[in-house]
Amino acid sequence: MRSMNGNKKMLFTIYWRSFFIQALWNFERMQNVGFAYGLLPLIRMLYPDPEKRKEVLLRHLGFFNVHPYMVTIIFGIVASMEKDLTEGKSVTPEEITMLKANMAGPLSAIGDTFFWATWRPFTALLGASLILFFYDVNTFRGTWLPPLFFLVSYNLIQLPFRYWSLKIGFQLRGRIVRVIAGMEFQRAVNTIRYAGLFVLAIVLIYYLAVFAPGFNEKVIFGAFFLLTLLFGYVRVPPLILFYGTVLLAVGLAWLGIY
Repeated sequence: MRSMNGNKKMLFTIYWRSFFIQALWNFERMQNVGFAYGLLPLIRMLYPDPEKRKEVLLRHLGFFNVHPYMVTIIFGIVASMEKDLTEGKSVTPEEITMLKANMAGPLSAIGDTFFWATWRPFTALLGASLILFFYDVNTFRGTWLPPLFFLVSYNLIQLPFRYWSLKIGFQLRGRIVRVIAGMEFQRAVNTIRYAGLFVLAIVLIYYLAVFAPGFNEKVIFGAFFLLTLLFGYVRVPPLILFYGTVLLAVGLAWLGIY
């Protein structure tokens, strides 16, 4: 029981320190100092000998760069492997270094695509859409609710994910690859992008209904809304739908139809 509680406390310490992964980012080795800082409490616990501790820290000061939200997966795996290494199990320092290098690239691609290129714009769109609904409200809600909503909704996913992935990485180690593959991030990305287009269509229709009640405008944007649903149903890539909608809007404006 004491060991289990000790692991939880140590993992939470690493989780907290993972937020500073880029605090000393540098062009030569990028996030190496931040990674060593995150592991430092564990290294102090596992290696009481100062010379051995120095050797391990130098080993973790090599080149390292990964998406900051996905680093907790590597933190968890490395922490588990370092623990096994001190207990004499079949783990070598070279395996730990190789794992860090091999996992950083694929995890960065997932983090960039899901969190920064999909989830962040989607929550920003939801927050910005509230501005329209509170346009005439000169109170706390009208001023602060949109950015507050964005911050809460955005962090509602990434903060728990970082701790969960740290814990799962520590428990499963190499088997976490299958867990990540089973999460089907690409399907989630496509779903969120279509949901974003759906929200955008609703916002535009609401805007026209309230601020531009002309018949032609309603017809045009009603058609945009139906096209959004149709393209989503036949699984047209969201990027094509986005640029197609922009080109159609520019064309209508140029022709003087809208």
